Formats: sequence, C-alpha cells, structure tokens
Amino acid sequence: MVFIAGHRGGRNLWPENSLTGFRNLCKEGVDAVEFDVHQSTDGGVVVIHDPLLDRTTFESGPVGDRSLRQLTATRLRNAGDECIPTLDEVLDVFSETTLELHIEIKTDALGNAYSGLEARLIERIKRRGLERRTVFTCFVPGVVETLRRLWPEARVLVSLDRRSAEMMGGIEPALVQLAAIPRCIVAVEKSLLGLAFPLALNLLGSDRLGAWVTNEPEDLAYWLAQKVRQITTDRPDLAVSIRRQLETMPARP
Repeated sequence: MVFIAGHRGGRNLWPENSLTGFRNLCKEGVDAVEFDVHQSTDGGVVVIHDPLLDRTTFESGPVGDRSLRQLTATRLRNAGDECIPTLDEVLDVFSETTLELHIEIKTDALGNAYSGLEARLIERIKRRGLERRTVFTCFVPGVVETLRRLWPEARVLVSLDRRSAEMMGGIEPALVQLAAIPRCIVAVEKSLLGLAFPLALNLLGSDRLGAWVTNEPEDLAYWLAQKVRQITTDRPDLAVSIRRQLETMPARP
C-alpha cells in the first residue's frame, strides 16, 4: 500500500499549516502529515511554510526576524482567529494518532540553515517519544547530514525538484548522491520523477522513493498504482478515495 501524506495538512482543503487543517486531516484516513518548521529569534519553533510572513499571514517580513511571542500572535489568512502555531501545538494534535510526522526543516529568508534548529527538533521529538513516527525532511542535504551527525538513527527524507536537482548537477547525479545516504527516503516532484522513474526506482528501490505533489485524480491514480513508498498531496480526501478504489480492483494477471 502506498502511503498518503497530507501536504501542509491538506492545503487545498483548509488553510495550510493551520491547527484546523491538522485536526481535519486526522479524520481523512491518511498515513502521514507533512508540515514545515522555522525558528524564531529566541529559539522557538513555529510551523509555517514560507521564510516570509507575507503570503499566509497579515504581517510581512522574515519569519526568522521575530520572536516566538510575536510569531504566535500573528494571524493566519483565511483561518479565522488562528495564529501561527508552534511545533508543540501541532505535535499535540497528532500525539494520540498513528500518523507519520514528516517535519520539513526550512531555511531562513536568505537560504541559510537556522543555527541549532536540528538539535531543538530532535530534543522535542525524543522528549515526546515520537522517534519511530518522525521523518525529518529537507531540500538541503547538508541539513540532513547535520541531523544524522546529531542522531545517527534519525529517519530522514530529502525532497528533490528541478531547481535542487540542477544545483546537484542534474537529476541523475542528484539521485546517485541521495541514494548514497543510508536509509534516506527521496521524494521527487511528480513531473521530474516521471522523467526519471526507472532510474530512481533502480537506485532507491520502492521503499525509499516518493512522489510530490500529486493533486489531480489522474495523477493520484497513476502514482498510487506505482512502486513507490509514498505520495504527498494537497487533496488527501481524493487520494484516500482513489486508493480505496484501487484496492478493490482485481489484480492484473
């Protein structure tokens, strides 16, 4: 069975990275949730995708330039009175579920890694006993390497799109490099993966390969029928429905 992860909590259904979205996702029958973390000036960890506040809140400017108190008082767009949630608030939502937690570690507005963020994340996950359910993800292999130095047993995933593949010399060199990271899952943007699927499958195997972001019914049906570990989607409702349909279909001879 291909795992289904709700991207940013299912952003095409609810406000992305919101507590409302996360609570609703728990009812959808998915296997995992994906969300993003940034760090405040005083070492707090908040859940928001962009390095800037402009798109998803009523404020503007870099997330990393504000304190935890300022960020948690910043209202989200299209989410009523909700403000940017902390990592602990999001973990509270999922603590009693069985969902995998795909925590994407973001960089700051200049593209730099946040100092000490990896250690703070590891501490919170271990304190809550969520080690087996957590997969740390990032577009930057160096961040994953830092995590593994701090915690060799950490479950990790590197995301790959055209831009990040080009920075690594192209899709083939990128896949070769990422395949060499022990036990690392690689989630590839769907159109890029479509061009390199046989190569990716050969290098990584089905248990270390994922596709994102698949949202349209045709894409969902295609990737849910492939030999991949997981898909990441903004439409978890459609993905779960299509997977159920595929599971009831007779096996091909």
